[in-house]
Amino acid sequence: MPIRGMLAIAVSAVFLTAPWVLPSFYVGIFAYAGIYALVAIGLVLLLQAGQISLGQGAFMGLGAYGSALVARAYGVDTLVTLVLSVSATALVAALIGFVTLRLRGHYLPLATLAYGIALVSVFTAWHDVTGGASGLDKIPPLSLFGFALTDDRLYSQLIWAIVLLAVLGMSRLRASRTGRAIATLESYDGMARSFGVDTTVLRIKVFVFSAVLAALAGGLYVHMLRFVSPSPFSLMTSFKVLIMAVVGGPLSAAGGVIGALTLESAQWALQDILARWGATGNLEVIVFGIILVVMLLKWPLGLWPAVERFLPKPAGRSSDGEGLARTVMKEDRQAVLLRLQGIGIRFGGLQALDAVDMELRRGEFVGLIGPNGAGKTTLFSIISGLLHPTNGSVLLSNEKLPASHSIVRRGMARTFQHVQLVPELTVIENVALGAYWRTQAGFLRGLFALDNAENQRVLATARLALERVGLSAEAELATASLPLGKQRIVEIARALAADPQILLLDEPAAGLRFSEKLTLVRVLRQLQAEHVTILLVEHDMELVMGCVERLVVLDRGRIIAEGAPSEVQANPAVIAAYLGGSRDKAA
Repeated sequence: MPIRGMLAIAVSAVFLTAPWVLPSFYVGIFAYAGIYALVAIGLVLLLQAGQISLGQGAFMGLGAYGSALVARAYGVDTLVTLVLSVSATALVAALIGFVTLRLRGHYLPLATLAYGIALVSVFTAWHDVTGGASGLDKIPPLSLFGFALTDDRLYSQLIWAIVLLAVLGMSRLRASRTGRAIATLESYDGMARSFGVDTTVLRIKVFVFSAVLAALAGGLYVHMLRFVSPSPFSLMTSFKVLIMAVVGGPLSAAGGVIGALTLESAQWALQDILARWGATGNLEVIVFGIILVVMLLKWPLGLWPAVERFLPKPAGRSSDGEGLARTVMKEDRQAVLLRLQGIGIRFGGLQALDAVDMELRRGEFVGLIGPNGAGKTTLFSIISGLLHPTNGSVLLSNEKLPASHSIVRRGMARTFQHVQLVPELTVIENVALGAYWRTQAGFLRGLFALDNAENQRVLATARLALERVGLSAEAELATASLPLGKQRIVEIARALAADPQILLLDEPAAGLRFSEKLTLVRVLRQLQAEHVTILLVEHDMELVMGCVERLVVLDRGRIIAEGAPSEVQANPAVIAAYLGGSRDKAA
């Protein structure tokens, strides 16, 4: 067993033993810390996906009130009511997520703030059912298989067993197909969609999972106290767990645990100190605010990275064995794979593209060139579905272009003008993103590590792609540690992992050294021999002229020339466009 695994078992044993050795007063504090840790773990996953929620306290309340009310009114087994309330909260979260997760920037936290306030207001105002601000008592204890958990130490041990399972599940999810996709959501939405990730659906899944953990925490809380009122689920609780997630660190679920233990301990200690000084009110909230500001300024990644420095490096999943099956492409130079008809797009008063017609046939190597601002990258974004043309149509295999996350399933992959690699992932994990659409394992399979065989084949596919571009030695390195030239080669490897029939390359030689350009040329010629259709945008004319079969020249959003490289190179209109002369005079 790896050393890191042995340490995890040892730490888990300490947490599960602690309730039996701590004094009675601290057992309760330890249990509270576990409950908040469960909520913070879900919030950590939200932060990894680039989402900020200020409504987690309300989801705790839904889980708590749902289980408490049914168990109290109908005498249903509390384990059943807990499952039902968590399930109902998941449905509510899915509905809220569908509406709010389309928002970006500061609008999303404001929306979650609004529903958090609204739900807590319902708990307070619906006096006949919830007991209002006074709350409800006589709530049955949690019962497992007929055994009522009334012992505080045993209950605290149960809470921490659930927390540790959540941390284990999150660590497994992080290394899965879904985990890699989640890592793209904060900053690389367009790239993720280009490789088959339905980012809207994935965001909703992450949101629902975080709500499920919050509802579970709320249910555990209410059956421990056997009393429920709105105050523990107020907006202040949502802020508190957010601070826990930030203080602990959003890079790992373990950060949520560290943050919960740190702040819960600090809160009780501050309350004791302030009481001795005769201070009244929730002055510890001010201290927490100061802690949050200091953490964001000095340690924006939280406490977890400082702890992880002393831990052994985690062992990566195996990439041995055969990769995913590759498509064998037949040589059929007459088959039109991509057809653009009358493509035009306008941004306000700017006509970026106008009446662009172009075809790509199977096995062709076509270069798309033009001066800066000609519209090349805009045309790439239209072809890959990231932009929608104002007029005209794009046909892929004689069918209308599908949604952007489905285009790769039709056999088209791309690289980007500006490198879009996820710095938190290793090189091989970034390349594995290219094979996302070729596999099926979902959120739950990743969470429970039921995707091992499939994931190993994906990583093997990524390893083979890296071998094809000469970067197999860098597979386990942090992506951010590579120079720009190698990062561009990694992007090509990621596109190859998607097993494309059409490969769109957006300035792949930018920033490459001479030796890296030779590697790029070798890879491109190898792909051409395999009948992969390539559309290349590039400013390195020596590379373009030495590789492509046909050139298409864009200038001011229009195609001004098309043909063999030697013909285009001598075209007066092309010379005028690049040298800044008048096209009318050149003609």
